[in-house]
Amino acid sequence: MKKLFNTIALFIWAQVVFAQDFPYHYFVHTVPLVSNPSLAAASDKLNINVASYNLWAGGFKPLNDNVIAFSYDVKRKGKAETSFDPEVGVGFVFANENIGPFTRNILQLIYAYHIPLTRDLQLSLGVSGMVGNISINVNSLNPLHGDDPRLVTGNNKTISFDGGFGAALINKQYEVSLSILNLAPSDYRFEDPSIEDIVNFRKYFLSGTYHLDLNPKIFISPLITLRNVEKDNFGYDISGAVRLSSFRFGVGYRSEKTLFLYTRIDFKNFEFTYTSENPMQSNHMVGNGHNFSLGWKISKL
Repeated sequence: MKKLFNTIALFIWAQVVFAQDFPYHYFVHTVPLVSNPSLAAASDKLNINVASYNLWAGGFKPLNDNVIAFSYDVKRKGKAETSFDPEVGVGFVFANENIGPFTRNILQLIYAYHIPLTRDLQLSLGVSGMVGNISINVNSLNPLHGDDPRLVTGNNKTISFDGGFGAALINKQYEVSLSILNLAPSDYRFEDPSIEDIVNFRKYFLSGTYHLDLNPKIFISPLITLRNVEKDNFGYDISGAVRLSSFRFGVGYRSEKTLFLYTRIDFKNFEFTYTSENPMQSNHMVGNGHNFSLGWKISKL
């Protein structure tokens, strides 16, 4: 019966957490394209990122989030290339989340248009088409013992279509961006009437960062992101990073009362980032989060 109790507790906890939607803010400092389509090929010719967030608690991983992002700078034929010639970026973001019996998949197909305003300032605009899917496989929670009561059975799925928009002002020293995901939010509705709808909502992100160069190998970079949480609630992320040659060290704070620390290593065209998410509440019952990211890029000439 202890196994059954743990199973039911995990199911209830998963429902509460899953209703909060995909945690885009965990990836903003490593894969910014995940929350803003205007950043597709905004600074690089080609950019590929793979990231994974895992929540470790009591020897198991009740929550796993994964992201794959790709963007490419498309050269338009027949156009003379000058410093003021607009450029086009295309790409996609695939996000996956697993919490207990719940699985969420989100695919964004992205188109971005980059307009040089001056030799040092660029305006980027982007749109994305979004397809979301949620499935609930309750069979995965059924106890192994035959005499234990079963919860419910079945594998239920639902799908939704949506879009996103983003804009950014980009300079070598600073970047200011605004984006909206789920422009026309619709709830996830299941065919089984016993399953409660999962509410979707429009998401706003306003970010700003600045690079203060101390010398060619050392710079300081603060970053702040303002965002909404669960429809009407307000959230934010504040962080600062210092780069020493090929190493970058950062510390930040989230409005969910979480302190996160990260380090990034650059090697040629590759970059590896590890982030540790640490809840600061003394009564927090869940463990720490760990974010791993690997990226590869080709810079614009």
